[in-house]
Amino acid sequence: MIKKILFPNKIIGFIIFNLSFSLLIYVFARQLESTPIAYISYSLSTYALIIFCIWFYKTCQFSNNFLKKKKIYKLYQKNYLTITRIILYISTTLNILYCIFNFIVGTYYQSFWFITFASYYLLLSLMKVSLLNNLKDLGKYKLKEYKKLKQCGIILLILNIVLTGMIILILENNQNINYAGYVIYIVAIYDFYLIISAFINVFKYRKSNIPILLASKCINLTVAMISMLSLEVAMINQFGDNDLNFKVIMTGSMGFFICLINSFMAIYMIIKANKNLKLLTLS
Repeated sequence: MIKKILFPNKIIGFIIFNLSFSLLIYVFARQLESTPIAYISYSLSTYALIIFCIWFYKTCQFSNNFLKKKKIYKLYQKNYLTITRIILYISTTLNILYCIFNFIVGTYYQSFWFITFASYYLLLSLMKVSLLNNLKDLGKYKLKEYKKLKQCGIILLILNIVLTGMIILILENNQNINYAGYVIYIVAIYDFYLIISAFINVFKYRKSNIPILLASKCINLTVAMISMLSLEVAMINQFGDNDLNFKVIMTGSMGFFICLINSFMAIYMIIKANKNLKLLTLS
């Protein structure tokens, strides 16, 4: 029965998608958010989302198996390290540009919050720049790379204290983030891309035997989570009803969640590095 619910016929799934989408439009257009039909609509939309996620996962599996048979995938496998180096250089450049963007916005709007964010991004970007020095011999000098992984983990733990201070600053001083015009939508698209790709990469490389890659992906996840916090504050400020209690609850919850993930991730990096450093020293 559970299998039939989670894996419905394609026609039934298509009907559920359209029905849930139509109901949502009807509820919001008629302002029926607190009526029974709204709760039916939300439940149906949740079910449609679960089905969509399952179908999306199956599609990705099919695409992955399909791509593995192609010549381009074999070419990627042969030049894996070279492509990885290029991707790391590009991601580091994007991080630095995003840091500059926040600094310019902070200076223009005279926002201490943006400048603080820019400083935090700068520290993370400098960590990634330090990783780039090891890219020429990626995966060759494991002892050196695991030491770098441990250093990154310790720095992330220390920066977590700074992050906690930044979150308290938002809550205590009721900090607002304002983006002019449609800039907020561009920032939102970029931030969602960052967070999705960051979580996928951390999960993918968590057991990687190339420590520099793991360190880079973990730093990317921290950058992405901070960007999402910034976006949340901006969204509440722009689309909310100036409800201070709602802002405190949402920002505080998100901040606590980010600090928790960041701490676990940093501790995992340190433990993994220590474990492998002992093995390498003994051998």
